[in-house]
Formats: sequence, C-alpha cells, structure tokens
Amino acid sequence: MTVGVLLLAAALVAGCGGNGSAARNTMDVKFDQIDYEMGNMENLNSAFSSELAKATQRYIALIREYADMLGPAEVKRRLTQKEDEVAPYCLPCTAPLADEAKKY
Repeated sequence: MTVGVLLLAAALVAGCGGNGSAARNTMDVKFDQIDYEMGNMENLNSAFSSELAKATQRYIALIREYADMLGPAEVKRRLTQKEDEVAPYCLPCTAPLADEAKKY
C-alpha cells in the first residue's frame, strides 16, 4: 500500500511539467519563438537585415518584459549571446543589444 502511494506521488510529480511555473513556461515559449524567427533571418541575404533589426527590437522588448523574472545576470547573458548571434548578419542590430545589456 505504501509503495503504491509513493509510486502515485512520483507519477504526479513527474507529470507536472517540471519545476517551472506557468509564467516561466510562457516566457520560455515566447523566447523560443523569437529565437526561431531570428534564426531564420540569420543568413547572408541582406534583404532580411531590416526585418532582423525589427526582430531585435522585439527581442529587447521581451527582455524588458521578463527582466524581473530572469534577473540581471541572465538578462545580460541573453543580450550578449544574441548580440554575438546577429553580428555577422546585421551589424547595426548589435548596438541596441549592447546598449540594453549595459543597463543591467
């Protein structure tokens, strides 16, 4: 009987989706979506540079929205990482990311 209760409890904990809250999961989905979108624009075709610049601004807005949840160190890490990713494809896109990272 005790083993059955323990197995049931373990199954319920395992099925809860991990240790993230609903807000954290929503945030992760939004970041995954913008990362995917920006990744598709990162190519040597200069026609995407204006769209990549717009996506960069949306990424910064998303960072600002979730800055409290992420914390300053994670915000700075994400902005710096994104700056490194877009630099070869849209050099003007790096300045807003670097400026935003300085705020944290």
